[in-house]
Amino acid sequence: MKDAGLEVLGMHAGQDGPTVTEVFRRVVHLDAEPVERIRRSGADAARAIDDRWRARAQAGQLVAGDGSFLVGASMELGWVRVRLTDRTSVSATENQPGELFFVARSLNGHFALAASAEEGEYCLLEAEFPEAP
Repeated sequence: MKDAGLEVLGMHAGQDGPTVTEVFRRVVHLDAEPVERIRRSGADAARAIDDRWRARAQAGQLVAGDGSFLVGASMELGWVRVRLTDRTSVSATENQPGELFFVARSLNGHFALAASAEEGEYCLLEAEFPEAP
């Protein structure tokens, strides 16, 4: 997460809202349709996915007023609370060519946004959880 330029605030101990597993299942399935697709072959692909992720995060109210939100550490570990910085780059989480998966959730649990790399594209996937408290 620090590689992505996020300020790590600590583990999220709250039981409110969907778990990492629930978000993952909602955004990653055969019928999931990305809300954004960006060709990875372009010179500005990394910047484009970062810019589009920020725009969708803002539109979906993923980021709280203080710049914080939750990022999935793993299905076992759960959520980590982080804060955006000027250096935040979702594309920096791509650890090997073709391997990017970044899942984030709003603090209130109502909105989730994932970024992934699939078959020559970066994809953004969204899910709403209106049932969250």
